[in-house]
Amino acid sequence: MDRLIHSARERRRTRDVALFLILRYTGMRRESVATLRVRNLSPEWGLRGVLVKGGKTRDIPLPAVVMQYVQSYVENIVAKECNGLTPETPLFWSSWGRRNEGKVRRPMTGKNLWRLVKTYGRMIGHPELKPHDLRHGVAMEIYEQHHDLEQVRALLGHVRIETTQVYARIQPRELKAAVNFYEAKALEVLT
Repeated sequence: MDRLIHSARERRRTRDVALFLILRYTGMRRESVATLRVRNLSPEWGLRGVLVKGGKTRDIPLPAVVMQYVQSYVENIVAKECNGLTPETPLFWSSWGRRNEGKVRRPMTGKNLWRLVKTYGRMIGHPELKPHDLRHGVAMEIYEQHHDLEQVRALLGHVRIETTQVYARIQPRELKAAVNFYEAKALEVLT
């Protein structure tokens, strides 16, 4: 997940860095990230009133340093490109060329975000990478760090804990660690 951010930083793509930081540290779905507006930014918290699956809204925390980066991106890039900011100004925009129309600039969609992750995935050697993989990565990190499915459920916005239980599967390295205590006993038996 961090390689996406490093790749965007190397390419000096501030918008892409801001997008990947939000995906990396929130586990949000691509549609929710793509529809973020200036009104969703809350310096002391992260993101407030974010539209999520099912038409609901949620408040999603962000690390302070990530929030500072996003604020800087909005003030220095989005404000200039949009000739000022309103609460409804989208945070992320896509630009592309169209035959007979020239350059087109529109608010980003979930599909634009999916394509962007796929493009960067190819650049970093993971052509199969999808935005939902980042969501799973965040969930696994939180679970490995805290071993609390309720925290993972709350962060991802799952209504039912059963949906979140997929992250509680034993990983191979954890299984190996679970039997490490046998090392001394096996050595004793064999010597």
